[in-house]
Amino acid sequence: MQNFDSHAIENVLLVSIDCLREDWLQRGISEGIVPTLERLATEGLYFDRAFTVANTTDPSLTSFMTASYPHTHGVQENGWGLDESIPVLAESVQDAGHDTFGVVSVDHLSDEHSGLGRGFDEYCDGGGSYDTLYPILSRIYDTKTFNTVFGAVKDVGTEQWNLKSLLRQTGLIRLHCRTAKSVTQDAVEQLDRVDGPFFGWVHYFDMHEPRNYDRGDLDTHDEYTAAMKLVDGYVQQVLDELEARDLREETLVILTADHGEALDDHGYTGHGRQLYDEELHVPLAFHHPDIDAETVSDQVRTIDIAPTVLDLLDVEVPDAFEGRSLRVNDDGTPPGDRDAFLTAYPEFAESIGLRTPGWKLIREGTEHELYDLSADPEETNDLVAAGATDGTPYDDLREKLQAWDSAGSDVSDQDIDADTQEMLKDLGYVD
Repeated sequence: MQNFDSHAIENVLLVSIDCLREDWLQRGISEGIVPTLERLATEGLYFDRAFTVANTTDPSLTSFMTASYPHTHGVQENGWGLDESIPVLAESVQDAGHDTFGVVSVDHLSDEHSGLGRGFDEYCDGGGSYDTLYPILSRIYDTKTFNTVFGAVKDVGTEQWNLKSLLRQTGLIRLHCRTAKSVTQDAVEQLDRVDGPFFGWVHYFDMHEPRNYDRGDLDTHDEYTAAMKLVDGYVQQVLDELEARDLREETLVILTADHGEALDDHGYTGHGRQLYDEELHVPLAFHHPDIDAETVSDQVRTIDIAPTVLDLLDVEVPDAFEGRSLRVNDDGTPPGDRDAFLTAYPEFAESIGLRTPGWKLIREGTEHELYDLSADPEETNDLVAAGATDGTPYDDLREKLQAWDSAGSDVSDQDIDADTQEMLKDLGYVD
């Protein structure tokens, strides 16, 4: 893997897209419908085997920013907040003299809920009120009565013309999240504000259910693909603004996702419930004029992003970071494959797992599943259930997973207020 010159990088823009799974991005690239994401992935340094360590938004993005696992940083569910004692990426960059900004797009990522605003000079989280109608409408739709009725009728009709789609498209109900248009506007305002080297983070939520898309795209695409196509256009707007300010040549753009999305692959649509690759395999691209186009197939993790950013900016990496920089080793050899430990959303399943380049072990309660990823990349043949673990690394993987689990910190449950509980229900995180 190339060891590109970090001295050419003055700014870093991290773009994360909620629910964007790697194979679906590749499908969009092959169909020619995501030209911006295609350029970032094919003209830069692309890791085609990058995996998130948590399959829901807050635990995953907190892992991004702390380069540590959920059982280390303590945020295991959406709506929990990060303790101020845990070091974060933005704080390290800010202390090194860079301007910092974050733009997020859903209520539970607000600094009030997540604690992720620490280290950002400006953290644009909507302030809990995403448009002028929100304070009024929230009194209606943040009620159990509304949610009961809405849950029963939101999918009535066609995919293009159901109630959920109508309310989302007309802007009457944002369901606790902002559209790509609003997020992009904030990002552009922050580019106007920054003075000197900067680190910016922009998170798009539109691919998350209830998905945001141009209704006309449903003539040829499903909701998920249409939402991916919409976000692609707004990412291009941000890149255009970098160009307009003569910042593109000195800005490293990182593209990734917090997690993927099950699309009926293993019997359901959504995320948080299962530890199969459709929920864990995410894109990871580093795009900069001085970076040659290259695809790296070493297995890496999203917790490796933060130490890579600090490494490229010549900023000291906190000792507490569990991830490691993705640049070449000191002797010039590639960093190599990294084991990825995995956590599901405890509200749905008490599952943890371990993914190596060739094997996947999942444990829920006392039960285990084992998949040979080389022979069974779709994870359809559980070797434990089949009684076929002889000659496999089953015992070694179980021991390694148990040791990792036992080494984790004792995490106390956090109380979630009623409003946040209703918000998470709206977004499908609470049954």
